[in-house]
Amino acid sequence: MKIIFLDVDGVLNSMQDGYSIRLKTDSHLKLLQYIVRETDAKIVLSSSWRIGFTPASKNLLNRFKEYGLEIMDCTPELSSACRGDEIRKWLNDTEYSVENFVILDDEANMAEFTETNLVQTDTNVGLQENEAIRCVKMLNA
Repeated sequence: MKIIFLDVDGVLNSMQDGYSIRLKTDSHLKLLQYIVRETDAKIVLSSSWRIGFTPASKNLLNRFKEYGLEIMDCTPELSSACRGDEIRKWLNDTEYSVENFVILDDEANMAEFTETNLVQTDTNVGLQENEAIRCVKMLNA
């Protein structure tokens, strides 16, 4: 199984659109759709959007539905841990056999995964084509 650990703010929205909870920049969702289609990867939400069921998370599910995208799971919430620690815990605890994974995030601290699995987006513009292509190559390696 291939996994995309997905952040939302700075990836599917950006500073340019005021980090809109409406996820109104369709190009970001189309690029995520492209990654999933080309790799058959599953999405694990690692974003703070996974915590509680808020208007933002409800909108995320609705926008995903428009693009045929699904969230398979969410990383655990660990107090005083970096996102990389939460990803490591998910990987250690999962029953699935994970072949390859990428972390799609605008933050840089992903513990030991920073150098090998992180595809970092620019928070000013969100997910771009070059990053989507890089994700596909990493997942299909």
